[in-house]
Amino acid sequence: MQEQKAENTKAAEALALLEQAWAYYTPEAVQVSDEQHEPELFEYANAA
Repeated sequence: MQEQKAENTKAAEALALLEQAWAYYTPEAVQVSDEQHEPELFEYANAA
């Protein structure tokens, strides 16, 4: 019983580390203000 509890603890720690690594390498959405917005090609064509 003690071994199973230790294995569950190790698995929980491994899962926590995996989630932390996943969060580190998952890109976050970048908020761009209107001043920093670079128009797309079709926006140039529509403006002309």
